[in-house]
Amino acid sequence: MPEILPKVNGISSAIYNKFEVNPMIYYNIRNLREDNDWTQQYVADQLGVNRRTYSAYETGTNSMTPETLIQLAELYNTSVDYLLGLTKERMPYPR
Repeated sequence: MPEILPKVNGISSAIYNKFEVNPMIYYNIRNLREDNDWTQQYVADQLGVNRRTYSAYETGTNSMTPETLIQLAELYNTSVDYLLGLTKERMPYPR
């Protein structure tokens, strides 16, 4: 049976755990925030969460819901795949 799950950083998604994947997610959202010269408070306000919650997303303490990932992708004008580390292409997919 062919593998249908994607690989993340060369690791089959069927076997990765949160410690292998989440650091890439949080690394990307922190870099995107810093590239825009935005504070954690500004991004938290855009997401409708408090700053501590957003900070916990960046540090990997809290997991994000799919809805939060979509909000972040729209805020940063990128794809959820980029946030998840599934692609290195920052540009969003055409609609």
